[in-house]
Amino acid sequence: MNNFNRKGIAYISNVAVQIIYRRKWIAKKLVMKAEAQAKSWGCRAIALHCDTSNPGATKLYIGQGFRIIKVPEGENWPQPRTSPNIEFVFLMKLLDV
Repeated sequence: MNNFNRKGIAYISNVAVQIIYRRKWIAKKLVMKAEAQAKSWGCRAIALHCDTSNPGATKLYIGQGFRIIKVPEGENWPQPRTSPNIEFVFLMKLLDV
């Protein structure tokens, strides 16, 4: 039996901003909106996977309070559906609810 409980965790998927619109706070605003929505649902945390070949995105999330989380061995957490060659880090942020 494990005590790694996923209940009450919202998940962000596929945040993307076209190149010409980057560095205009759009991604930050999208993440803030997702956090607000998660709070309104009563979630206690928000999580996402980030492609390790995209350090700018990882920096964005860490700058907004996300932390890279090592999922415990043997836990059955969902993985992004993408090419098997792509590696991800898992990030999570606790929400003030």
